[in-house]
Amino acid sequence: MGLCGTGTAVPMFWRKPFVMRFLLVCLWVVLSDAVQVKDFPGSTFCLDSEIQIKKPKDVPWRTWRGLHVVDSSGFEVDACQILPEGSLLTIPEKCINHETGRRVAHLSLRDSLENNVVFQISCKDEQADSDSEYMEPVIRCTPEYMEATISRKLSGFDEEIVRPPPPASTWTIGIDDGTLVKLNLPTAKRLGYDLTSNDTSLTIRVNVKAFGIKELTSQGQKFYSGNIALIQERQNPKIRVDVKLICATGPPACNKTHMTLSIPNFGGILQNIKIGNKLVELTTYALQEEGITLDMGSGVQLSFELAKLQVVTAPNQQSYYLQSLTLVFLIDELTVPMNLNLQCGLQSPTINFKCTPDGFMMFEVLATLTKPNLDLNTVTVRDRSCQPQEKTSNRIYFKFALNTCGTTGKRSNVGGKLLYENEVSALWKELPRRDISRDSELRETIRCFYNGSDSKPINASVVTPPPPVSSRNDGPLLIVMSVYPDISYQTPYRDDQYPILKTLRDPIYLEVQVLNRNDPNIELVLDDCWATMSRDPEALPQWNVVVDGCQESHDSYLTVFHPVNNVPLATYRKRFEVKAFAFMQGGQLSTNFVYFHCHAIICDITSPDSSLCSKSCPPSRKRRDELFLHRHSTLASPPGPVLLLASEASLTSEDEQDVITQVTIGVLPAFALVAVIALVAVFINLKCKPES
Repeated sequence: MGLCGTGTAVPMFWRKPFVMRFLLVCLWVVLSDAVQVKDFPGSTFCLDSEIQIKKPKDVPWRTWRGLHVVDSSGFEVDACQILPEGSLLTIPEKCINHETGRRVAHLSLRDSLENNVVFQISCKDEQADSDSEYMEPVIRCTPEYMEATISRKLSGFDEEIVRPPPPASTWTIGIDDGTLVKLNLPTAKRLGYDLTSNDTSLTIRVNVKAFGIKELTSQGQKFYSGNIALIQERQNPKIRVDVKLICATGPPACNKTHMTLSIPNFGGILQNIKIGNKLVELTTYALQEEGITLDMGSGVQLSFELAKLQVVTAPNQQSYYLQSLTLVFLIDELTVPMNLNLQCGLQSPTINFKCTPDGFMMFEVLATLTKPNLDLNTVTVRDRSCQPQEKTSNRIYFKFALNTCGTTGKRSNVGGKLLYENEVSALWKELPRRDISRDSELRETIRCFYNGSDSKPINASVVTPPPPVSSRNDGPLLIVMSVYPDISYQTPYRDDQYPILKTLRDPIYLEVQVLNRNDPNIELVLDDCWATMSRDPEALPQWNVVVDGCQESHDSYLTVFHPVNNVPLATYRKRFEVKAFAFMQGGQLSTNFVYFHCHAIICDITSPDSSLCSKSCPPSRKRRDELFLHRHSTLASPPGPVLLLASEASLTSEDEQDVITQVTIGVLPAFALVAVIALVAVFINLKCKPES
């Protein structure tokens, strides 16, 4: 019988042990091709324009001669067919990928178990080795954007073998917000990233509110940070340059003695300070020479003496400038310089005060009025027995009559006005003489002017007019549309978080709400909701997600309406969920952005005046009153769009074709092997059929 047997339920050949072993071995061979990436175990020699490696002792000569250059995914690089010369293999520059501060190559060979293994060979870049430390490009910081110019000769960015240098359009921008999102330039530009190129450098300009940029606050001053990568993958050598973005936009605080810049603790360590071309060491003596006070207890606080700064005087204000300040931080073992131009204005007077018509002097003193902070326990007026009405750790508030607390009054020589004066001070002159002081001093004179007739009594009578005729005018509807992160509908996305990143079929949670009403007898009702490719709600094409307040029946993923609970005036809101989609034109993805819009009306629950106010779906009810809707519906749209990202958001059509080709080539041997197994199984099965 050989392999043959009888039985109808299960072919006998499946029950033969050696056949099963044969099939399992074939399956193991297919699965064993899974790529593993390991560090190369042999010796590595990093030369100026190439990398040499030496054969490890445990690698057979047959395997050593069969290795080939691949990318990090295990796909062979056709342009890099190289052979060893004895026990040495030379990897030329064209087969080496450049990353920030290092050069990387990948080789594929089979180990002793016949597994396909990818080995990584890494060298520090020769330019990085020649410098004492690698320094990132200088980040030029303004209140609106951060800008970095990357020289093509910087470490990790050597294009000497590529002439002419590739244009900016061939680069990809990677935004690292915990996960690297790769975007092509048009998409990145819409998100606030602008890349330009010339023969010597690339310049990346990033809006401080761009996607992926983190915002921190210290003492009311703004600080922004982000990680991006400039990636060139369309030719050899492949290049990746990582850029750390940091920007302190301030604005700095200014008092009578100092300008203070506050930077929160963001993970960077301040290494040095440059003012213009002068390097200021972080020593007490060097800082004092430049009039700088440095506090790194919590983040970085830098205070600069106003006397050392440029000053421009204008009516009631003095502006102080510090041009070309460079702060160099160590971030993740990279030295990152940030260049700033600081400016602050000092108003006069520095104490907020008010003189009331009924004869009171009111003012407050803040601890931050001086640098270092003022000791509020030392603040007094002329009559030191007068106590403040309010006092906290950072604020003190006085209110007293003009004839108390040591206030003096006299007639002014200007216009015959009455002048009242008091003095606020925090001085140490009454204490024993000291050689040093670490406390601030304050002296301010507060003046109140009154016309001479202001002190005359005023006779007044109150006449109560009849009540006005009752009227009602609610004004135009104020309806807003928001997007929420999840189904809890707790907090909507802020304006600065748009565009919102989604992948296809991700849920998008939307809400429409009326704001300027408080009548419990009214209800917000959706009319139509739709999506467009631009901010214009009338733009074409359009895709309906809600029609006449109901689901769009032609959509394979129906809109889901969610109940509104645990909020006041729940009838003022409508919530629904849409699965993320992208617009297509001619079979191609036309845009990554989707904008939502809704028309809504207000219904009187006690007396519905429109067919939309009667809840019935599907919308096969009476034709709605178009004239009513034209007069009373209101349009609402979220503050920004949804951005649709695929798993590799930056792939262009050419990139996608390359990937498809590589994947096809990679899996063809496995498919061929599976096909052979299937043919063997069919052949055995045919042989086993009983002869008629």
